[in-house]
Amino acid sequence: MKRKSMIITIVALACLLALDGAMSLAKKNPIIPGIRSGADRIVELQRTDSGWEGTWYWYIGSTDNATNLTGVTALGLVEAFRDVKDPAYLDAAKGAADFILKHLGLTATETKYYIRTTAPDIVFLHQLATVSRDRYYAYRATVEWYNLSSFWPTAGDLDSHFHNINRPSAWDMAFFLEAAYQSGDKPWADGAAEILADYQNQFYYDDDTGWYALNLAGAIRALVGCGYYEEYKDAVLYFLEELTSLVDKENGVQGYIQDTTYAVLAFRTVAGPAEKYAEMLARWLASRQNESGGWTESDGREYPEIDGEAVRALCATIGRNLPLDGFRPKSMANSFRKKPKAWRSARPFKED
Repeated sequence: MKRKSMIITIVALACLLALDGAMSLAKKNPIIPGIRSGADRIVELQRTDSGWEGTWYWYIGSTDNATNLTGVTALGLVEAFRDVKDPAYLDAAKGAADFILKHLGLTATETKYYIRTTAPDIVFLHQLATVSRDRYYAYRATVEWYNLSSFWPTAGDLDSHFHNINRPSAWDMAFFLEAAYQSGDKPWADGAAEILADYQNQFYYDDDTGWYALNLAGAIRALVGCGYYEEYKDAVLYFLEELTSLVDKENGVQGYIQDTTYAVLAFRTVAGPAEKYAEMLARWLASRQNESGGWTESDGREYPEIDGEAVRALCATIGRNLPLDGFRPKSMANSFRKKPKAWRSARPFKED
């Protein structure tokens, strides 16, 4: 009896020590619980009403549908499931995919806004195919890519469209590159990579544009992640130098949640010495997370899209990433600090 009591005491002590260790780890690394609470928030905000299942409103308090942001938001759920393995996240991601396949694209019915998928939708479907092991999602993603690219048969055509509507978004072009690459359309992807790598192109890379950090981060993520680093090494290094100059330990990337999330993804795609920037920025994001699990952007609003992007960024600090042998980014002090512009809000690419 005495021996049994001693064993129980030892086991109980071990459990307490383990719990204490887990709590200490959570305190030291706020990213781990942040992933779960952030993903829970995305699930909470997901619409399940009849006819519009699997999408989110434009921002909290709005009644405007944001059907074109379904995939980019749901990517956070895919990454959260990959790390946390909570089936609720996978179920919610599948609900978002069901919405995309039912209401958007080639076989869409009950269409209310846009009759085609977006590039992030396609990237999301490819990623969902991987984590769910259901190749139908990948098949549909590829079919939808060739439908989407029929509107802009080459990356040059999309580039011209962006110029015509005055949308200087290399960030969007980067998503198109990823969608083309994952769908096996190498000619389209090659053309997009060439456009993204032109770092002297002031239409996309004017540092006075409100999307400068997003464009830098998107270009880095797509060029490196899709295998164009060796071909466009000078451009990637230039973009990294510029992006690191915008990083501030106390203010993230210029105080913006969204800009900071994409910077994390960019630095983690590069890996190596760039990881220290990703980890620092991810901790900044975790420190800005609301009690609800979401994030408030600099304009005072919470966007489900940005919640999804922030969860992706936190997950990226844990997941596998592509290292570049011999990469040595320049260490640059933050030479200037721009305060967030409260009036600047996100502008989704509606593809019309």
